[in-house]
Amino acid sequence: MEMIDDSDNDFDLAMMEQMPWLETPLDTRRPCIRILKLHKGTNDSPITCSLQVADLDDDPEYESLSYVWGDPAETKPITVSGETFNATENLVDFLHCLRLQIADRLLWVDAVCINQQDDKEKIVQLRLMARIYRQANEAHIWFGYFSHSWSSEIICDSGKYIRAREMTPHQWTEAERICRDDLRHFLKAGGKPEQQHELFYSEKQSCEELLSQTLDVLDRAADGMHLHEFPIFFVSHNVSKGDRFAMNRHWLTILDCIRWLLSRRWWTRVWTLQEAVLPRVDSLIHAHPYSFRISRLLNGIDSMIKHRHGCCKDLGRLFLGEFQSFPFNQYIRAITLHDHRERFTELESQWLTLEEAISSTQARKATDPRDHFFGILGLLPQEWQDIWIRDYDYSYTAAEIFGQCTKLLYTNSYSLEKLSSAIGVKGSEFPSWSIDLSNQLPNGDNDHHRWVLYDASGQSRFEGIRLVLELAGPSLAIKAIPIGTVGACARRVSHDRLHSNMVLSHISEWQRLYEDYTDPLNTDRFWRAAFMDRDIQRDWLHKRKQLPRRRLDDINRWWRSWNETGESQDLDLDKQAGDGSRGNYHYRALKLNAEKHRFFCTAKCEPALGPHDVQPFDEVYVLAGCQAPAILRRVMRDGKAAFLFVGLCFVDGWMYGEATFGQPEWQTAILY
Repeated sequence: MEMIDDSDNDFDLAMMEQMPWLETPLDTRRPCIRILKLHKGTNDSPITCSLQVADLDDDPEYESLSYVWGDPAETKPITVSGETFNATENLVDFLHCLRLQIADRLLWVDAVCINQQDDKEKIVQLRLMARIYRQANEAHIWFGYFSHSWSSEIICDSGKYIRAREMTPHQWTEAERICRDDLRHFLKAGGKPEQQHELFYSEKQSCEELLSQTLDVLDRAADGMHLHEFPIFFVSHNVSKGDRFAMNRHWLTILDCIRWLLSRRWWTRVWTLQEAVLPRVDSLIHAHPYSFRISRLLNGIDSMIKHRHGCCKDLGRLFLGEFQSFPFNQYIRAITLHDHRERFTELESQWLTLEEAISSTQARKATDPRDHFFGILGLLPQEWQDIWIRDYDYSYTAAEIFGQCTKLLYTNSYSLEKLSSAIGVKGSEFPSWSIDLSNQLPNGDNDHHRWVLYDASGQSRFEGIRLVLELAGPSLAIKAIPIGTVGACARRVSHDRLHSNMVLSHISEWQRLYEDYTDPLNTDRFWRAAFMDRDIQRDWLHKRKQLPRRRLDDINRWWRSWNETGESQDLDLDKQAGDGSRGNYHYRALKLNAEKHRFFCTAKCEPALGPHDVQPFDEVYVLAGCQAPAILRRVMRDGKAAFLFVGLCFVDGWMYGEATFGQPEWQTAILY
């Protein structure tokens, strides 16, 4: 709560809000927590509670709550131990949902059971967080209200989702055209469409009936039902025109209901991951006034995704709402939670590696950036929790915490692969080599992981941090081999997304720069750099091999054709399409590279692609434990020469261990 100096009113308000906690002090020598007793009451009566202290070693009875706090400015008063407490609307709604009419209920609620004004108490309670959720007798998750307006509440990361109930006749016709192949695969697999007279019409159904049918679909999916066994299509009979097949609108409404469940804001917060993973019980989801176990949702989604990528891959587009622009990453959140819960409940290794925990929450949000670290501590090995919680509190800045997490990531993997996610020279408070754990993952093409396809450092390893003391500070010591200096750079791309003419213009500029800078000219080297030496006609990233001679010839022919005709499609038929059409593999690869990289030539006339921030006189190094060369920029720190990390790069001739041939001497460099 923000306070104004010398204001008696603000002081009194702050003291009043601390009163419930002052009456229930915690013994820091023991694993003590506060438990909130939710007093019984009727639906419309005010919420009244009281706090009591319990020792976790005594295995007290209580139920844990997981919810999104919501807007701190939107509060409602409740009574806690005789004092007024302004709780967020989400919490008040949740408490109304959980309150019993005939008995009190013992709950653990972070916003009330921890004095949020006291950072010392917060860090002490943080040390107990894993135990609090592990020992809970029951665990509750709040999804909000499921009402007749539910379909308008589907929250899509892309903001483009088309709901079945709101599709216009034109959109419906277009959707059926897109899904024609799905119908063919549906019938070929033995799918039996419903008869038109058997169809249910969801507009006439109650919310209870719809949610019940949705959970039934998830249960059948979890039992192994194939996608073609669901009534995705229906058939209407006409004596003169024959059978007519169409998509089952009610079925799409059920799929919309699944997406409503997957699009609750609960999925987007850092803390809710461990709040759902740690409990030993099968958490109860509340979509008021309905409740169900989280395993029903997670097991159903997990099975759907496995069928989508396996035996039923030809029907997944319709099933998962891809034609409706529902982003796949919202399914990934559920799959991640499913896999983590399975590990914590069924396997002996009830912890995640630091890399797993960080990657699981990097697409989530937190009000305080530091919670991207504190919010995953309960998922780490116990010895890690003991070390980090003993030494860290909320007095550390996000830059300090993220920097030390990054050093541990590099050290544990003996690799600098994650430098691809480092901040670089963005002018922030973070070291250039550090990863901003709160940074949202990029949308769209996830080809930013392609650096693992190379081996510039010849299987060398990052030595890492040997002493805990080395974790502190903004510097990182690395081993490096210099391979060149940045010469001329192409213009920076000014748009996140390029259209065809812009791509053509940028690549033409790259080509002119290389031709002006290089003598003798080597066209093959240019195209290897422009395509980052990968055969883009391989769908799976790990199958993309180096460009063979034949493919380089194809690229040259295609490029000449594009310049002459303005048609960017491939010259050859797309073998994977199966319909005699031409693909656009070349164009998509160049478009991606033009959007994500800046073309440059080294002082030795080598064509290269680097980060947008690269500039002349930057230096190029191969780093021990890093698959791709790195652009470094010289700076002075404390009177000594050092470097800033600018980004990874592709330099033709240096991607496959060439710098390590002949056993060269590795130099020590210090990054800031």
